[in-house]
Amino acid sequence: MAARRDEPGPPAEIERSLREHAKRKRPPIGPLDPHLYVTFGLEARAFLQRKGIHLVGDRLHSFIRSYVEAKELAERELLQNAKKDYTPNKAVAERFPEFKPPNPEKKFDVLWAEFAEAKELAASTRKKWEPYFRQLIKRIGTDDMSSVTEQHLLDWRDALLASKASRRNVKFGYIAAARAFFGWAKNEKKLATNPAAEVVVTISEKKKRQTKKVGFDDLEARTILAAALGPQNERMTEENAAARRWVPWLCAYTGARVNEITQLRACDVIEKDGIPCIHIRPEAGTVKTAERTVPLHPHLLQMQFVDWAHRKKGDTPLFYAIERQRKKDRKNPTYTSVGNKLADWVRKGLQITNPKVAPNHGWRHRFKTEGRRAKMLWQVLDAIQGLAPRTDGENYGEIPVDVMLPEIQKYPWYKIDAPAKPVDRRRRSQRRADEAAAP
Repeated sequence: MAARRDEPGPPAEIERSLREHAKRKRPPIGPLDPHLYVTFGLEARAFLQRKGIHLVGDRLHSFIRSYVEAKELAERELLQNAKKDYTPNKAVAERFPEFKPPNPEKKFDVLWAEFAEAKELAASTRKKWEPYFRQLIKRIGTDDMSSVTEQHLLDWRDALLASKASRRNVKFGYIAAARAFFGWAKNEKKLATNPAAEVVVTISEKKKRQTKKVGFDDLEARTILAAALGPQNERMTEENAAARRWVPWLCAYTGARVNEITQLRACDVIEKDGIPCIHIRPEAGTVKTAERTVPLHPHLLQMQFVDWAHRKKGDTPLFYAIERQRKKDRKNPTYTSVGNKLADWVRKGLQITNPKVAPNHGWRHRFKTEGRRAKMLWQVLDAIQGLAPRTDGENYGEIPVDVMLPEIQKYPWYKIDAPAKPVDRRRRSQRRADEAAAP
């Protein structure tokens, strides 16, 4: 309107344009909305893009309907101007609300990046939570977080509960993510309100009986450690073969989490006060790791782990190659993928399928059990595994490596012979199927 008001053009040309517009918006068959989306969607989205607006779903369809209507109203007023009638048409002027440009600082991508950095979200949490918000954005039709209302979240919650999602997953997954994100945005004055503050999901007081997780038993432990000593598949990379060789043994003698070991670098194998140790630290990978220095068991020294680790230098990872990462910006850290592959090997390759044992946590439970059996001091046992002190009193002072070492030495040695060929307990049909599916 602003561009053509002074020179609207010949009335006949505008009338012809109005006839063409009426023809374009009339569907040859079927409902109106899909036709308008196909016919006017491209130009409508280009218009929104120039305004810095992103709409999806029902909001986009609703906008396209208004867009088509506004085009016709504009040309009718231009036709009036072309006939020398410039009387203001208040009905048209006031038909739509005044446009307010979106604030880019309220966009989800901007706020999400700030939130993830401020809260130091683990990569696994980012990977889990972000799709929740993408789903919400698709549902409400905008990525402007200042437009999200409590009713939007209540409707979303109800839709999730009506689907196959469990109440526990909705409460501790979707809604927990929303409460954390919007609560942070409100506290940091990024958003005026927290629409998730009073959105709750109730769960029955009856607690589902959970199966207590346990550690590997003697047979399972010996099977895994024997397979780790044996020859590995020739097609495996050097780093993957090293992970199978050393990670189970390191977990067996430290009780560490698998991903605490898979993230180790050459510089994390150190000597402190003359004692060979591994230093587990957050900057090597996951933020939630309890930083600690753990002496190496004498058996690991006899197996020459330190000599093997020091073939690499500096911050070079021991169990994966940075240069072979498929995606540099991957959401799942590479050391996590290494741990997942080891779990898959234990489950499928070695056929250790006890549901009470989590493959990547079985060593942690076993180390605690065998440590108690060996009469290791429980405070030192907890410190070796990076468990938080239970009281303020326990948090005083330190447990240095020279205190840990005598307790580590109490832990019994695993006396295991290496097999002559790779251990693979899968059925022949399963091995053939897996080999055929391998890239």
